[in-house]
This record gives sequence, structure tokens and C-alpha cells, in this order.
Amino acid sequence: MANCPNCGSNHIQLKRETNVSWGRAITGLALFGVVGGAVGAVTGEDRNANACLDCGTSWKAEELYKILQIINDYTGHELDLSIAKDRVYMNKFISEIIPYLKAIPETAKKAEKFLVDTKKEAESKKGSLYAGVGLLLSLGGCTAVIIGHMTTEFIVILIPFFIGMWIDDIIYKNNKKVIDKEIEQIIENSKRKAIRMKIEAEEELKLKLEMFINNNK
Repeated sequence: MANCPNCGSNHIQLKRETNVSWGRAITGLALFGVVGGAVGAVTGEDRNANACLDCGTSWKAEELYKILQIINDYTGHELDLSIAKDRVYMNKFISEIIPYLKAIPETAKKAEKFLVDTKKEAESKKGSLYAGVGLLLSLGGCTAVIIGHMTTEFIVILIPFFIGMWIDDIIYKNNKKVIDKEIEQIIENSKRKAIRMKIEAEEELKLKLEMFINNNK
């Protein structure tokens, strides 16, 4: 028999309504892979809602099923909403644990975005460096052509300039190798940070669950 999540009444009817007064706090729980219909509840199409004839509360049967299933999965409690104590337990779980459950997929998205942004920034820096090296090599090529049309006297005068360009070329190439390694390290560090972000969110959920279960025996 279906029961109202607010007052526990089983005087329920199905109404054609998309806006409901209960369940906003658990919106998005489909992210956790909870599927199925509402056990023992009035069911219908997604545009339909259950309404309590005693207190007026309205809710989606699927959303109520989701939260009851999640509570059972994480705490081992199978709640009976006709019992006031079980309704209190459900409401506490929603207010104390659901935010940490939602934080897991949200943190995963943030971690992925952080990793993508870091890679883009690293590739941008690498591209700027390669452009600088390419320009230097192009100048060197042009200089070689000019040398072919110069007299010996001019070449002797420009020798210090050519030596300077050669040294700069070596420095740039060495810098390129160094920066490539630095970029690889930055990307690797960002991967570790992304993993750490997700692990911390999961550990925080685990801690809050342990506290919740211990405080609501």
C-alpha cells in the first residue's frame, strides 16, 4: 500500500500534475543508476503525480521509490512510511546525506573540466614555444640565402651575429625540451588532482554515512 511521504496516509489518488510539493531535494538522483517503478505506490506516466487526500502533499512515485531504494542500499533500512519514525529517518537522510551523494557526480564533472582546461592551457603554451622556434629557424634559412650573395668582408663582419643566432637556436631547442617535460608534468599533476578530488568526495560521503548510521540506530 502506498503511503504519503509527509504524513504516512494511504489515502492517495493519482492526478495529472507535473509540479509537486515533495521531492525537490532529491532531483537528479537518477545519476546514481536507481531505476524501477515505485514499489507499492500509485504509478502513472511522468506527467502524473500522487496526491495525499489528507495533507495535500503531492509527489512523483518514481522519486519516492528512488530515495527509499538509495536509503536501503546505503543503510540497509527498508522504510515503512506509515510509521512516523521511518518518515523522520527518511527526511534526515535527505537533508544530511543527499547533498554528499549529489556532490560525487558534480565533483566528477568539475574534475573533468579542470583536466580539460589544464590540457588546453598546456597545449597553448607549447604552441607558442614551437612558433618561436619555427620563426628562429626561418630567419636562419633566410640568412643562409643572403650569405650566398655577400662578399667575404661582409660575412666576416656578421660572424658574431650568426654565432649569436646559433647559440639562441640551441637555447630555444633546449628550452623546448624542458618546457615539454614541464607540460607533461603539469598534465600528470592535474590528472592526480582530478582523481584526488573524486576520492575526497567519496571519502566524505562515506564518513557522513557512518556518522548518520551511528546517530540514527
